[in-house]
Amino acid sequence: MLSALRTRARRALRSPWTITAELAAVVLAGVAATAVEQHPTPAERIRWTAARPVTGRLVALLDLDRIFTAPWFLLVVVLAACSLALVAWEQWRRAVREWRLPPEAAFRAAPFRRAVERPATGPERRVRIACRGRPGTLGSPLFHTGLLVVTAAGLLRMLVGANAAQMVREGERLAAGPGAWETQDLGFLAAPVALPEPVRLGALVPVYYPSGELQALSAELTREGAGRAEPLAVNAPLDVGATRLYLTQTFGAAAVFHVDRPGAPARAASAALLFAEASGDYEWAGPLDDGSELRLRAPMAPPGARPPAEIDVRVLSGGVLRAAGRLQPGAALPLGPGGTLVLRDVRWWARLAASRDPTAWPVYAGFAVAILGLLLVVGWTRVDTLVVVEPRGDVEEVLVAMRPHRHVPLHAEEFERLAQREARGG
Repeated sequence: MLSALRTRARRALRSPWTITAELAAVVLAGVAATAVEQHPTPAERIRWTAARPVTGRLVALLDLDRIFTAPWFLLVVVLAACSLALVAWEQWRRAVREWRLPPEAAFRAAPFRRAVERPATGPERRVRIACRGRPGTLGSPLFHTGLLVVTAAGLLRMLVGANAAQMVREGERLAAGPGAWETQDLGFLAAPVALPEPVRLGALVPVYYPSGELQALSAELTREGAGRAEPLAVNAPLDVGATRLYLTQTFGAAAVFHVDRPGAPARAASAALLFAEASGDYEWAGPLDDGSELRLRAPMAPPGARPPAEIDVRVLSGGVLRAAGRLQPGAALPLGPGGTLVLRDVRWWARLAASRDPTAWPVYAGFAVAILGLLLVVGWTRVDTLVVVEPRGDVEEVLVAMRPHRHVPLHAEEFERLAQREARGG
């Protein structure tokens, strides 16, 4: 019974349908990972869900915003690793068998086979078997082994890798330790992401295309322990200890404000992160401490400019407009008996992502092995040849056979030359 179940499992894992389904799931996961922001902060989750309720629920249900640590994707990777392991094992066994010179019987079904006669050159029967391009036999096993190494590294990454994200304003300090990150997306066996020392984000410098689209975003990051600033940009991460920091393209204007209430103690400043919306402006909405709603809006800065110099401020209570105005940093908006809103500062903010991945080198090694296998498959074809000489009195019959392991039609001319050479007496 156990043997039958094992046989069925092997057949299922080796089935073309199973392998196709595994590949399709991996491809679809990759597409979803590019379409959905991975490891979002709580503010981003709320914003998505409010803008697209159905899509937001689907993303949360399927863990599409944390695909590479999702349980369903872990199951897909485990099944793919098992299928690759079986295929690689069988191909290595076959490669070991085929490494030796094939027996004469192996040429009975050779695609090129011809018998010719020539004058006798000896009284005995002679058999000559040759092999060219023998390293090509290792191409397919190496290719699948490389894929297996990449898959195993991906599985290990899902177990011990970790990601984090945080919205950071210009000049803001990011503390050491895991508590500095608003989002922690951890592998099943991973420890939280933590910087070894505090860092501070310098001025953000956006660069735009003539069309107004963002071309590049860069900044400087200062490590407090080292006391030096280092460049950080989109597609140019920075390693801080075992953690790699990424500057994403998600950025906008941050408005720092506070509300003065009559007779109330001074309150700490609040920071509102305005996102670029489809309207063409930076926008934010949220509650104040008295239950009223604050809405902020600013025009997107023209190419090369600093953050918006003015912010449109509206305060609503029960859907009714209480106060409105356009404020510059340092200006105040009277809220009537409820106090005064003071805009302290406007600066850029950006989304910083962090990753700790101990599996990068296995992935590179796996891809290198897979590429080597492809080069052997495409450029180094093994070709076995057989020449059998059978004496027939004054003549002898010569059987010539050729068995290319790949690209059979490309070897037709080579076989013709071999057959003609043997017909002339070798």
